[in-house]
Amino acid sequence: MHRVRLPLILLVPLSALALALGPASARPATTGIALTGTTGPGFTISLKDANGTLVSNLAAGDYTITIHNQSDPSTGVTHNFHLKGPGVNMLTTFDPGTTVWNVTLTDGKYTYLCDAHPTIMIRTFTVGNAPPPPPRVPKLSGRVAGKSITLRKGSSLVKSLKAGKYSIAVKDASTKDNFHLKGPGVSRKTSVPKRGHTAWTVRLRAGKYTYFSDAHRKLKRSFRVK
Repeated sequence: MHRVRLPLILLVPLSALALALGPASARPATTGIALTGTTGPGFTISLKDANGTLVSNLAAGDYTITIHNQSDPSTGVTHNFHLKGPGVNMLTTFDPGTTVWNVTLTDGKYTYLCDAHPTIMIRTFTVGNAPPPPPRVPKLSGRVAGKSITLRKGSSLVKSLKAGKYSIAVKDASTKDNFHLKGPGVSRKTSVPKRGHTAWTVRLRAGKYTYFSDAHRKLKRSFRVK
């Protein structure tokens, strides 16, 4: 009688098999030091570390960046978060939500901005021994609503400013009035019948500036630039 030889079955541990086959497509992404990016609401954008401090300089290495897009489509204004610099060029959509990136940052200067509002929603930071970023452009906020018109720096009503470049986020909440800023070298305004948000970058010179409604000239305030 002839014996039938059966093939030898080699039992291989699953971990060894996985190594032989190479990395799987569902393999978890490598994570690094945690950072948090935020775009919106309004015309705000930031990148902060785990302590909630605005990033100005980082060590080169691996980072996990969680982006919160807090745009409000009901206002008609949406934003995204675009990070670019040495070896990195990543951006979110303009839809509200959360996105997580794993990135490797190397020595150099990085910029993050909203592609729809790149002159007012933009910040920079450095990695490694790169020179520090230039000073930020001061931000002002204008608003017209009902019988009120204001221009503020932080929570304070603007009464005087130093000459220089400023970014102004204007909220026009009225269909009967607009926001018109006028002074040396500047004449910018919103539309009387329309509500909405807009953003301006202006250079203010020494002199007197007035902001008012074109529909009701008694609705006005002024400030001086030194």
